[in-house]
Amino acid sequence: MGGLRDYLKLIRPYGMLFLGFTPVFAAISNGEYDGFHLGILFLIGILAHIFVFVQNDYYDAEVDAKSKYVASRPLSTGKISKPRALLLFSGAFLLALALSFLWVYTWRAFWFLLVTFFLMTIYNKYSKKLPGMECVLSTGVFSLGLFGAFTVGAPLTPLAALISFVCFLQWFFSVGISANFKDVEYDTRQGIRTTPVILGVTAEHIPRLFIAYALGIQLLFLIILGLPFLLGLTSLTVQNLPVPLLGYGVLSSLVLLTTRGILTTPLEKRDTMLRYEGAHEGLSLLLIPFVLMPLFIDTLGVLLTTSLILLLIVWPLGILRFLYGKTLIPLE
Repeated sequence: MGGLRDYLKLIRPYGMLFLGFTPVFAAISNGEYDGFHLGILFLIGILAHIFVFVQNDYYDAEVDAKSKYVASRPLSTGKISKPRALLLFSGAFLLALALSFLWVYTWRAFWFLLVTFFLMTIYNKYSKKLPGMECVLSTGVFSLGLFGAFTVGAPLTPLAALISFVCFLQWFFSVGISANFKDVEYDTRQGIRTTPVILGVTAEHIPRLFIAYALGIQLLFLIILGLPFLLGLTSLTVQNLPVPLLGYGVLSSLVLLTTRGILTTPLEKRDTMLRYEGAHEGLSLLLIPFVLMPLFIDTLGVLLTTSLILLLIVWPLGILRFLYGKTLIPLE
């Protein structure tokens, strides 16, 4: 039976804020101002995170056990049994449905939540067998955003649709590019045809086609995220200060720098690549509240908005330090 640290490694709490806030961001973009409902949506997002990552390890335990990089994951080592993992992600699924049904229920929202869990399951079951499965998982994240938006009970606003699509693109890059890129050598040996493998990436060669593909996705992410400013869906300023615009500009530059780091780091330097990937995901998440800052301040106030931004920075670093020490390198 595993201890607390083993269960935390299985759940990966350092990355849970992205899915946790996905329905929250979309709901605020669709006009939700009730703090209790936003809190319930955050809990459902956290439960979706637990579901997708524990279920992923559940299906991949045997494959992970053969990898020199992640063989020490709790399920692969037997520190946590597969029946316990099954109970954990099944419980997360049922609790998420119950919370949705009791407090933020609309038929459309509930349907999108079911679609989210279905697509996550399809990805987890077939990601090592079929190519392009990052599109399935990313669509599940998009559906989670729509779930949050439709709990408001109002028509879907353009801003809520854009924010949900931004979350789709971030996961599309994170899984299809970052995660699969670092595992090219192992995946090739196992005959697993991920997107980088299909595009010709090997341990010795990274084709220009793959670089162009990755940069195209990243640039699309930044362009879509900038559209709310251009379309007047959110403001460039807060109290006459261009904080959202400056935050978008600085963070976008850092996202591009970390993207370059991911794509130019030699595959044998996996720890360095993981650091770039972690920074990239954190910066990408941080971009969204800066774009939505005027809405956040109207909904939560200045103090809570500032606290949220600090939480997005401090939380992953603190959890990684607790679980993995000074290296901050997770089992990914």
